[in-house]
Amino acid sequence: MKVVKRTRLLAGVVLGSLVFCAQAQNTGPLAVEERSLSQARSGGSSSAAAPMSQDGLLLLMQQQQQFEEQIQDLQGQLEELRHELQVMKDAERERYLDLDTRINTLAEQGKTEQPDDSADSAAPNDPEADRDAYSAAKDKLIKRDFDAAAEAFEGYLNDFPNGQFRAHAHFWLGKVYSNLKTPKPDKAQAQFQSVVDDYPEHSKAPTSLYTLAVMQARDEQVSQAKVNLHKLIKQYPDSSEASQAKTLLEQLDK
Repeated sequence: MKVVKRTRLLAGVVLGSLVFCAQAQNTGPLAVEERSLSQARSGGSSSAAAPMSQDGLLLLMQQQQQFEEQIQDLQGQLEELRHELQVMKDAERERYLDLDTRINTLAEQGKTEQPDDSADSAAPNDPEADRDAYSAAKDKLIKRDFDAAAEAFEGYLNDFPNGQFRAHAHFWLGKVYSNLKTPKPDKAQAQFQSVVDDYPEHSKAPTSLYTLAVMQARDEQVSQAKVNLHKLIKQYPDSSEASQAKTLLEQLDK
């Protein structure tokens, strides 16, 4: 009886061992396979994410480079605008300094400016009215009321076709036109040209011719400016404007 029980017990132990081994054989490879598959999937995902991250970084670097280039371009444009503004300021300052110098000279002369030696032989109808009209226009110029001065000089030239101060009036009207808040260069050149053509022996002729050439050079009328500069040197060799004309010619020839 005891032998039978022992035999059954031994058979149960052996059977349990066999079952356990069978389960181990059935589940072990499956678990390893599943883990391998899981790792493969995980590895595949990581390897795919890495290139994507590198592409994004490259794109950001390219965008940053583009932004830097755009900033440099804008900085260059800003410097150009600053330079142009400075050139305009210098030109504006030069124009007003030139006018101030001449106005101060005129103020020092007071109202003793002499009639034009080259005035038309026909005397004005009223010499006193002639002088008063010119003096009134000149006073507005000295007070730097340029709009009123322009109107007064225009009125004088219209009212006194044989006026004693027409050359002076043309000259100062040209200066006023070129120094108005909104300059009128064409009208200014016409006034200086009138002095040059109609009063070649007048004291204002060399200055008018030089001023005319300078304005033409600024307006890129270089050929015409050179013609007038050579004319100035030939007709008025002893004038101070002649030496200025030579200097300007050298600059225009560069």
